Amino acid sequence: MKIMFNFLIIALLISCTGKPIKSNDKSVEKINYSNKSISNNDKEKFTDNGLIDTLTTMIAEYGGIKFYTEDKLRGDGVVQLLIDMDIEILNFDKTVFGSIKLNSNVEEPFDIKLPKSVVARELIPNVEYRIFCFDAEQPESDNNFLIIYINKEKRLISKQRVKYKFSSWEAYAKTAFVHLTPKVKNSSKEEKLYYYEVLQVKGDSMKIKSVSKTSCDYVEEYKDVTKWIKWKDNSYKFIAFDFCN
Repeated sequence: MKIMFNFLIIALLISCTGKPIKSNDKSVEKINYSNKSISNNDKEKFTDNGLIDTLTTMIAEYGGIKFYTEDKLRGDGVVQLLIDMDIEILNFDKTVFGSIKLNSNVEEPFDIKLPKSVVARELIPNVEYRIFCFDAEQPESDNNFLIIYINKEKRLISKQRVKYKFSSWEAYAKTAFVHLTPKVKNSSKEEKLYYYEVLQVKGDSMKIKSVSKTSCDYVEEYKDVTKWIKWKDNSYKFIAFDFCN
């Protein structure tokens, strides 16, 4: 699948200048990785002290590091980074947690120094994606640093080292297509097969509408459905985010 990385760069640069990005423009940041040959049958299980407790949420593997996502929504929303220079990731006490550096390897353009298992919102460093999305606090909450979450804890990245875009959880959900998990009540087996766009978000409730193949090439099952669902309970989501170009 070809990824329009140039669009991603443009979107991030525009957002950094303060100009709004249309929340209903699904031609940007839509990435589907469900057909990637990524193993998710690892024997690892993670506790509260060591990440996650499910085997089904590994989304990428890069440089010997396995990247996971989780259902817990942390902070005020999601920060998306454009990494065009070396950055350090700090612990909250300003000690070094890890780093992401550029290198000359065309196939693996990043040299990443992080734990062997990483939980973040959507971290796919592979050359065809280059996605670095983290749960985060509002950027205005600190003058010098972005406050992001990695492995369930707050980390810091200097604002001077990265271009970034911040989206509230509501705005982030509207950039995604969603799938219904078994946690979503009052949804049929067939409805769980569909892709949905998000029309409205009101707290823990969300109005969704199914999309056809004209909206996303990865749609295989479709029936016209528009409904309200409970998409999360406080900070735990019941849906899966998916991205499609």
